[in-house]
Amino acid sequence: MLSIAAGMMIAIGGIIFLTLSGLEGALLFSMGLLTILSLKLELFTGKAGLLATKEITPGKLLEIWIGNFIGTLGMALMLLLTPRGIELSNKAMEIVAVRLANGFLVNFIYGIFCGMLMFIAVKTWQFTNGNPFYAMMPVGIFIVCGFNHCIADMFYLNMGAINLGDYLVLIPTTIGNLIGCNIIPWAMDYSS
Repeated sequence: MLSIAAGMMIAIGGIIFLTLSGLEGALLFSMGLLTILSLKLELFTGKAGLLATKEITPGKLLEIWIGNFIGTLGMALMLLLTPRGIELSNKAMEIVAVRLANGFLVNFIYGIFCGMLMFIAVKTWQFTNGNPFYAMMPVGIFIVCGFNHCIADMFYLNMGAINLGDYLVLIPTTIGNLIGCNIIPWAMDYSS
């Protein structure tokens, strides 16, 4: 349930970004992560960095990923029943079109960059006893830079995918996020 709720919070962030766009939307998107961190919900990219330290299993990460998907899907389906949802669906379709046009390698690389920023957001939140600035900045950066976050992309896909094959774009992004979330922990472990 914690992972479903986390997916719902990322969907709320996605709704904010689709509504506002730009830097303002990117920074306010982080409300989703701030809520997840404050309530100790389970977000795939918030937990993936624990794989390097063996504090989480691949099976648990998969369970969280599925729960996040369910949360984003539920929010998207509810929103699509409203006039606002139909309007935002068109904006989501634009994001989905970019992801599809990027191809596997670009989505994988953008996923790595986003994963690194997500690790930084979660760890600096912890190291600063919940200072929201340190969680907001990396989130705003990955969105402004156009990097791929697999859970946010789930929401955009659920809002604007044309066919089921579009969901395959989550594969390189998820792998990239997983690697990106673990680069810093692996480097720290290797250097010690």
